Amino acid sequence: MISLLRMFSFLKKYRLSMTGSFFLLVISVALNLSQPKLVELVIDYGIKAGKFDLTLLGALGILVAAIIGFTFHFASGYLLIGASQGMAYDIRNNLYNKLMSLPFTSLDRWRTGELMVRMNSDVTTIMMFIRMGFFMIIQSVCMITGSLIIMFLTNARLATIMAVIMPSTLLLFFIVATLIRPVFMKVREKLDNLNNMLQENLAGAKVVRAFAGQSSEIDRFEEKNRDFLSQSLKVGYIISFLFPVLHLAGQLALTATLWVGGTLVIENFLSQQSRGLSLGQLVAFNNYALLAMFPIIMLGMVLSFISMAAASATRIEDLLKEPSRRPEIDHEQSMKRIEGSIEFRNVSFHYGDGENALTDISLTITPGQRIGIIGTTGAGKSSLVHLIPLFYEPCEGEILIDGIDNRNLTFETLRTRISVVLQETMLFSGTIRDNIAFGRPEADNAEIERAAEVACARDFILEKEHAWDEPVGERGAGLSGGQRQRIAIARAVLSQPDIIILDDVTSSVDIETENRLIDNLYNEFAEKTAIIISQKINTIKNSDNIVVVDRGKIAGRGTHEELLAENEIYREIATTQTSLLQL
Repeated sequence: MISLLRMFSFLKKYRLSMTGSFFLLVISVALNLSQPKLVELVIDYGIKAGKFDLTLLGALGILVAAIIGFTFHFASGYLLIGASQGMAYDIRNNLYNKLMSLPFTSLDRWRTGELMVRMNSDVTTIMMFIRMGFFMIIQSVCMITGSLIIMFLTNARLATIMAVIMPSTLLLFFIVATLIRPVFMKVREKLDNLNNMLQENLAGAKVVRAFAGQSSEIDRFEEKNRDFLSQSLKVGYIISFLFPVLHLAGQLALTATLWVGGTLVIENFLSQQSRGLSLGQLVAFNNYALLAMFPIIMLGMVLSFISMAAASATRIEDLLKEPSRRPEIDHEQSMKRIEGSIEFRNVSFHYGDGENALTDISLTITPGQRIGIIGTTGAGKSSLVHLIPLFYEPCEGEILIDGIDNRNLTFETLRTRISVVLQETMLFSGTIRDNIAFGRPEADNAEIERAAEVACARDFILEKEHAWDEPVGERGAGLSGGQRQRIAIARAVLSQPDIIILDDVTSSVDIETENRLIDNLYNEFAEKTAIIISQKINTIKNSDNIVVVDRGKIAGRGTHEELLAENEIYREIATTQTSLLQL
């Protein structure tokens, strides 16, 4: 519940709308509370006295009060909708900004489906609580308070009955609200699991079909869906029990007031005294009793909103509290250009609490060098280069770029002067032009075409029906693996970095295209530092220097010829790919 209250901080900028909505709602409630009193006057001074003019005047008064009350009620809701939608807009923006600031270590822990539920479903739940639940709570509190005051002023004896029944009903309400909140948390967790599986299967639909896994995946989805159903039913059963109980409490209150109040009216009639309870007062009292009990039933409806919103607020707050990447500090340096020297000094690194992925790495790369990195799968090649732009921070040691610890460089410098083409190629929905210009949206057509030519992508792009404006589906759907890789390389080329890092990005490209691509890149970045990771000897053999990585350590370094002669690991990799004579 505390987390839900903290979400109200997002309403600060909408305080004017919220204040206006509150006052309009109070006026609307006051007008609603005036109507039973008008009914009392009509009965006692119009109908009983046989005065048609007073009866008509009272009826018109009730109609006017109802119309004005409706108008204020509508205006209050209008302002509240604007504030709640604005709040949801701000929360989503804050969550997205948080996601954009999370370090890779945090992104590795969060599942895509889970993040999507928090960004969409949980935010919508809080918005609906403010829009409807909060509105009902304020209205109910005002209605209950006003009704009780008027009932005590009308007849204290009858009001005492309501004063006993209503707190008991409210106590039941709070007990159920406390019990149901953990159940709602479990419902959201089950929904997370369901969404995660759905997201994974949609993303990997081709793999599922390739291995004829539809049947087993359908069974898995059904199991998780059944878990979600089971947990949702528990919530439904609790709420379905609560509503009849609240309704019964309302009927008991009405029965008690009719019995006691009716007795008082009869006694007053028989005694011919005017100091007792009149018929009009009894009707008005019953109306006030209904006005007081109906909001309590509404609070029962709001119960689901409160519990769901509290659970969603806790989940949103968990994400907002997630530590962001290391904040920039005053002494961090911004560099418009990097010379390109890189030095690893006794660097060790591990993911989370796992074993070291890299151990005591010391390596120097001079400006303008073309470096090849090779090693078996899982040797630590990608981990090594991911530390350079500070995707991850080293656990021990330091990495110097142009003699400066990369942790003392601004993120803007690291991410704009160093371009990394990741092993997993990621393209976005849009056009080919949009994807190439992702890092430099201001680039003109000539620059985009030039980058595509360097990446050996220009020819196949022009063969497309819409050429540069060819639509690209989600995650590059509609393009082959090699085409996606070359567009990703063109994207890095267009950003004009001082250091370019290619992480096994030619795995889906044929040998002839790969040779042309590597030559183009070396020519394009002749004066700049280039690092190429590959599993293939052919890709890196012409590098100025080749680094062999094995089990998180540097197992050798030298030219292609030197490593063939001196390094057993490199020679074994070469032997598995081709004979030494061909090399």
